[in-house]
Amino acid sequence: METHRKKKLEIVVEAALLPRLTALVRAEGASGFTVLPTLVGEGHSGEWSSAALSPALSTRMLVVVAEAARAERIAAAAHEILADYAGIILLSDVEVIREDHF
Repeated sequence: METHRKKKLEIVVEAALLPRLTALVRAEGASGFTVLPTLVGEGHSGEWSSAALSPALSTRMLVVVAEAARAERIAAAAHEILADYAGIILLSDVEVIREDHF
């Protein structure tokens, strides 16, 4: 089985920022994205739970798989968007089987 190297970008942000980020992903020409709910977590600010937050302050994870240059451009622009907000940006190497989907 042949695999193809790509980058996976995962961004955890307040739900209110999703429209800006998904617009960015589309503008950069990524073939798609997935948005997942986030339930609980813990980080440098301590524990949090979506049950304790109003829907406006809940968080989501945006996942994008793309070729390296595109994923890195999206990550850099997302970093600028998140400058005044809480959020996490992860960029990792992945291998995909169906290259034409990315």
